[in-house]
Amino acid sequence: MEWRLLSGLEPADLRRVVEAARRHHFATAETIFGAGDRGTSLHLIESGRVAIRVPTPDGEVATLTIAGAGDAFGEMALLRRSSLRSASAVALEPTVTISLEREAFRQLCRQHPQVERLLVSVLAERVDRLSGHLVEALYLSVDKRVVRRLLELCRVYGAPGATTVVVPLRQEDLAGLAGTTRPTVNTLLRRLQEEGMVALSRGRVEVLDLPALARAGR
Repeated sequence: MEWRLLSGLEPADLRRVVEAARRHHFATAETIFGAGDRGTSLHLIESGRVAIRVPTPDGEVATLTIAGAGDAFGEMALLRRSSLRSASAVALEPTVTISLEREAFRQLCRQHPQVERLLVSVLAERVDRLSGHLVEALYLSVDKRVVRRLLELCRVYGAPGATTVVVPLRQEDLAGLAGTTRPTVNTLLRRLQEEGMVALSRGRVEVLDLPALARAGR
């Protein structure tokens, strides 16, 4: 398994890190940690996918991003003065992670400064992505936002070169990613289904015509 955050390590160093880490197995819909929990570890995903979610002021839950194999999550609790988790992490399918405790991660950064540089790069990209989503929320129609988030999910779930992709997520998750409501997402998806771009079933969206969906998101 290759994790971007550890991509600068030599194979022997990577092996030592993995051997020293704890491996965790999570079932579908299992909470890995919750917002407000005390955080002492960084998770690296070995297999599966994880939704990162935050509570909203009106008591709902919004999905910020979907992380997959090779991604890291939970690092913010190790970097801030407060060790409380700012978001929750939920396994969307059977998921395996390895975790690094705070002191082990700090020691890793001291011994291998490139890990810290890669972490800064990962965080900068995350800020850029969230900033882009904010601009879209201010200036793009909700329909285009939903389509663009669905396209991003196609990259997470699809195989390279595929023109059809199954996205096994609830419409609530897509709504959270797009900053809108489930009824709005449902209305748009039904229209896309009528146009032959997607097929809907319980808990999943199958994208039938990826090029057409890409054009709809421009």
